[in-house]
Amino acid sequence: MSGWEDDSYCIACGKENPIGMKLDFVLTDDGIETSYVFPKIFQGYKDTVHGGMVALLLDEIMVNLPLRKDKIPAVSADIKVKLKKPLAVGEEVLVRAKYVKTRSRFFIVKGEVIRKKDNQLIAESEALCVRVEGKGLKL
Repeated sequence: MSGWEDDSYCIACGKENPIGMKLDFVLTDDGIETSYVFPKIFQGYKDTVHGGMVALLLDEIMVNLPLRKDKIPAVSADIKVKLKKPLAVGEEVLVRAKYVKTRSRFFIVKGEVIRKKDNQLIAESEALCVRVEGKGLKL
């Protein structure tokens, strides 16, 4: 692999991926957020969202914080996810991320998934995100 290139096929944010999540991000005063409703194709147990998909959502919001807010492409080098409550397929969630610490080559980022209907914390995470050099990365 010679570099990091965006071909719009990311499973989370790629607009060209036919089975992707096609996430859109909004910058806030203290970070970034998005919302999402998991369809049944992302279930684990019956009518329950697979925990790995919740982790994917957190990973994506955390690496998009430096990309969207500071124009710095990054990848997660280390990620910790705590799944707090189950999430039913079809429930809308709010996903947020904010910086804990920033340096020139790395960022510590916290993320959370909140069920919109009752404001319950579904999952929380922390990641070490590392700057990468890339071409064609869309901001």
